Amino acid sequence: MKKTSHQALKIVCVFALICIVLWVAFYAFQSYFVLTTGSGRGVINWGSPRMGLKLTMFAINRIMILTLAALMGAFVFNILKHLKGGTIFNRANVVLLWIMAIVLPIHSFISDNMGFACSATDQYEWGLTDTPFVYAIVAVIVAMLYKLACDAAEEQKLTI
Repeated sequence: MKKTSHQALKIVCVFALICIVLWVAFYAFQSYFVLTTGSGRGVINWGSPRMGLKLTMFAINRIMILTLAALMGAFVFNILKHLKGGTIFNRANVVLLWIMAIVLPIHSFISDNMGFACSATDQYEWGLTDTPFVYAIVAVIVAMLYKLACDAAEEQKLTI
């Protein structure tokens, strides 16, 4: 790999890690304000008879965000770690991409329906958009392509 491409990939990886940290910080900041400000004690209606379901959904959303951030961070760290040895495509990242293919649509569905968790009323229509399906398809395609690239890179090492 050319030295300029190697350096550019390192810069993009560092930028990605910074963005992941900012993403988690933003949602931590947002979570604080959703739970502590607004009408009454928070944006969430604490007197709601469905409060347990709303808080569970809110917590699952935040757990999914942290899970995706951890998976993406691990993916970037693996690239940086293996880049020193001259390898870009590695088996550990194939596994991470398959896990992301499972987590992304769940996160998308929960995010699409966060209005329920943060609504002041108990009346809410659950929605199912195309986003979870699109995320799942794209994530599976990327995981499959990455696996093919990993296989090709390993095969090329054996032929040299």
